[in-house]
Amino acid sequence: MATTVLSGSPQAATPVYNKMLFKVSGSLIAQSNYRYVCDVKNTAGTTLARLKCDKLPSTNYGFFDVAKVVETLIAPIKPTLTQAGFVDHAGYYSGYRLDFMEEYGNTPVVYTGTVTTVSGRVSFAGNLEQLELATWSGGVYFPSILVDGVSEALTSIANRTVYSNNYGWLAMGQSSGSGVYDSGAAVQYFNSAGVSQRSFQVALPSGVASNTINRFGAGPMNLKSLTSGQCSDNQAGSVSFPTAEGAYYTIAFLDSGGNLTKSYRYTLGPCERFNSIPVHFQNKFGGIDSYTFTLKNRKRANISRQTYGYNSDVYATTTYDKVWAGDFDYVYALNSDWLTDAESAWLIEMVRSGQVWLELDGQLVEAIVNANTYQFTTRRNDRLTQLQVEVAVAYKNNIL
Repeated sequence: MATTVLSGSPQAATPVYNKMLFKVSGSLIAQSNYRYVCDVKNTAGTTLARLKCDKLPSTNYGFFDVAKVVETLIAPIKPTLTQAGFVDHAGYYSGYRLDFMEEYGNTPVVYTGTVTTVSGRVSFAGNLEQLELATWSGGVYFPSILVDGVSEALTSIANRTVYSNNYGWLAMGQSSGSGVYDSGAAVQYFNSAGVSQRSFQVALPSGVASNTINRFGAGPMNLKSLTSGQCSDNQAGSVSFPTAEGAYYTIAFLDSGGNLTKSYRYTLGPCERFNSIPVHFQNKFGGIDSYTFTLKNRKRANISRQTYGYNSDVYATTTYDKVWAGDFDYVYALNSDWLTDAESAWLIEMVRSGQVWLELDGQLVEAIVNANTYQFTTRRNDRLTQLQVEVAVAYKNNIL
């Protein structure tokens, strides 16, 4: 008799950095030395690991948390600043397969004749808070029915401030509904008075249309890099691009039926007085978000040395400390402009992210946020506030 999956990862798409717990039962639990078996595989059927679980004495159920094994299939690839249009959000998602079996007997044997398989699901580089995970509904971001054929972007914030030299991205989960699929992005430019200046669409290229998650270049520099061939009105993305403070543009995703998601708004900020530093980070949905620290930012070097006592002559009458090894790294003390309530709630995702990049001299450099606490503030209870945070370049440099 087969193993029965009673409950587990019920969504078509599951955040891999949370628990992926499956509860199973079996009809042969009275057999000697009975254990549940789960083979975790990739979509090609290659076994990554075989997990075994004794039956729980009180209920006879078995439990498997497969997250740590499936996580090995997730290998995020950092974005490129040259992206214009859509690309595969490579490495941030993967399919997986689970084969449930039973083991029993005086000399225990795994019986592979009757297998219960869980397949057709995807894991993605999400890391939800526990209360969010309890109510997680992947249908918002990975729709599976015809009326919801277009997905929302993998981001927590719909309105943000950007600057003309910024880069940025929006990731979009693909619809799994039969006959309905995501087909591209609808972009609209507005002046500072809110009057539309231009509207066009950017289609999903055929080579990436079937990907589970696609990433769209949504920053000002990404849009201005669009060619006339990529835009539905046959004009380059730089044409009529908003430049004045308070002007903005919107991006929405659309499906093959013309249905649109909500719009994501990007408002052009004031002229930057200081050396602004953009920070890009993997958010809790496995997308990539960006924020620019525009006030006075400082750079310093942290240096560590290892020394030993060194004799300068053969009789050791003079001894001094000599450096034999050491390293240094760079740390940036970043200061934001005034934050809205939504930005204050959102930026914890940067602080707790395991994938952070500083944009320095036109390239993305791996970094680590040096913050162990995060203070939420709202204008209702506190006041407008700024964020001060230290971000360290992730590379160590030798001093000798």
